[in-house]
Amino acid sequence: MNPARPGPACSRGGERLAWRLFWLAMAATLAVCAWDFSGRWHTPGHELRNFIMLGLYWGPKLAGPFLLWGLLAHALGHAGWARLKALLALAFVLVGLWASWVEPFAQRTRQTTLTGIPEGAQPLRLAVLADIHWGLFYRDFQLARLVRTLNAMDVDAVLVAGDWVHDPLFDLEAGLRLLADIRHPVFAVLGNHDTKAPGPDLTGPLSQALRTHGVRLIEGELLEIKGWQLVGLSDFWGGQPQAEVRALWPAGESVPPRLVLMHQPDTMTLLPPDAAFLAFAGHTHGGQIWIPGFTPWFVRQTNTQQPWVNGLYGTPGGRLLVTPGLGTIGLPARLGVWPTIELVDLRD
Repeated sequence: MNPARPGPACSRGGERLAWRLFWLAMAATLAVCAWDFSGRWHTPGHELRNFIMLGLYWGPKLAGPFLLWGLLAHALGHAGWARLKALLALAFVLVGLWASWVEPFAQRTRQTTLTGIPEGAQPLRLAVLADIHWGLFYRDFQLARLVRTLNAMDVDAVLVAGDWVHDPLFDLEAGLRLLADIRHPVFAVLGNHDTKAPGPDLTGPLSQALRTHGVRLIEGELLEIKGWQLVGLSDFWGGQPQAEVRALWPAGESVPPRLVLMHQPDTMTLLPPDAAFLAFAGHTHGGQIWIPGFTPWFVRQTNTQQPWVNGLYGTPGGRLLVTPGLGTIGLPARLGVWPTIELVDLRD
């Protein structure tokens, strides 16, 4: 082969082949989306949006490689401004494919250790997670991997801070059956997407499915675990956390610092001063797509009125750990915000 001439993959003929395969893959994407769309709960009035979101889920997987091939062939087969435009497009597509192929399917564990536990409480180790959003984007193989990961952890309990589903399959009990394999006690609350805020009204069937598989919902309840008082609060938008806080922290009564499980960080503002030794929340996804400067502002406009987006914070009500969660919403992508399981050690 003459080294001065481009090879077949980089020739004009190779570029034409790449684009033909790309459009065939896009047609296949539409067919797969139509198949995947059926048999699901859908947010009322947003069925078209969900179909488009499924396109963004399947498109990069089916058509993404041919798009890369076409752009690379165009860059190598042209010069000057045409090559520069193709390379810029190629870089943009690579970032997009990373955000849709890699990060949403990854899973990390983040360690948080706090000492100085209250008198009478015993050391406690917890796995904390949120925003699984099983359904539209978070699939069964990811749920199976999550269960395996939790079972490999040496923890006293698993806490789930809501948003279990996102427009899931109709049969919630069958779809979530893998949760029954978790070998630890699981305590949980529901999130806004579980309680029609927004989304289909899944409160009843989801609660029943979770209880069937051994998950204990603790909204508005207080229970004891190794000398700790663990409180669950319902969702800030879809529940009644104000009434629950009034009942669980009666005015004028002294109670020990508690562990508090909630979905939205804003629920923390309802607590009395120093009510929580540590509270847990999700909801924000840590921004999900991290663009410095823009993402914190956008999250404040759409998800929370507070600057508690991802990590451990001191608040008037006590310390708050906000987890970036596991699943995705809106776009089936994550960038710079890895799916996370929190491993929390509370020690003397």
